[in-house]
Amino acid sequence: MAFLAGFIMTVMFSSQTVAHIGHFGEYAPAKMFDVRVFDVECALSNETCASQETTHFIEYFSADWCEPCALVSQELDSLNRTDTTIIQHHPSPADMHFFPDSNIRLYETYGFWGVPDVVLNGEGLLVGPSQSNELESTIDNFSREWTGFLELNMTNGLIEWQADDGHVVHVWITKNRPHEYTSLDQPLVVTEHAFANVTNEVFNYTNETNETEMSYHIYNSSLNISTLLDENVTSIVVTLETPGRIPLTRASSLSSQGYDFVDDGPNDFITEEPDDGGKPDLAIAVFGLLLAAITPAFIMYIQTARKRTTPDNESE
Repeated sequence: MAFLAGFIMTVMFSSQTVAHIGHFGEYAPAKMFDVRVFDVECALSNETCASQETTHFIEYFSADWCEPCALVSQELDSLNRTDTTIIQHHPSPADMHFFPDSNIRLYETYGFWGVPDVVLNGEGLLVGPSQSNELESTIDNFSREWTGFLELNMTNGLIEWQADDGHVVHVWITKNRPHEYTSLDQPLVVTEHAFANVTNEVFNYTNETNETEMSYHIYNSSLNISTLLDENVTSIVVTLETPGRIPLTRASSLSSQGYDFVDDGPNDFITEEPDDGGKPDLAIAVFGLLLAAITPAFIMYIQTARKRTTPDNESE
């Protein structure tokens, strides 16, 4: 019986843990090295455009049917910082502005289950509307020096780069999308995504006597996004990353109440905080099934014990 009880507790704990971490064990830890942006007006011209640096990069995961997301959107709108680049992902299939690559970003790159989520500089995480209230005071705690791109330019939609780190270049293109229920403008919704693996070339540095003093790697390649560009584009953001799961640090100790699972869709607003992003109902269901399975065996055990006790009493 002690073994069965221990087994039940193990299953309950495991189900909640898996729900929290998602598929973490299936991916190697990854990292975001660099973030650059292109001026849209320049990108739509025939000029050669040099990329621009940004201090902070925010990826906001939202859904129009998600009630708490409206509060987070207000926080982001009021941020009003010229040193911050924001893009808005819509990963929910129940959302009118659903974008499949944002769904992959949610589940596979970061391992989330719901919205709203705010990722700070590829390192910090704010979950739910209450934590997002700390956005202004928290973002600078995740300041970092972006490095990786040595050059990043675009001409007529052809992006070319040189980098000294990273393995994959992602291009995120946003457009304005009206909110499904309020008709408010959402100018930074991700609508297009392109990516390319970088190529690796080894360069040898030689001195005047033709002796090799050092070797170093330069990653360079190109990606044509001309078919993705039109007058409706609001931002073009390029990230340099390694593939896999990017681990994040919780940026707040506040409750994540108001966290909606992306598959729930409209009218399924969760008012109580899930257990660390997991689904507690799953653990309860598993416990109920296991309890139903062991109950007959437990009854048989009691009956057998009584039968064994009765002859002993008669012999006395």
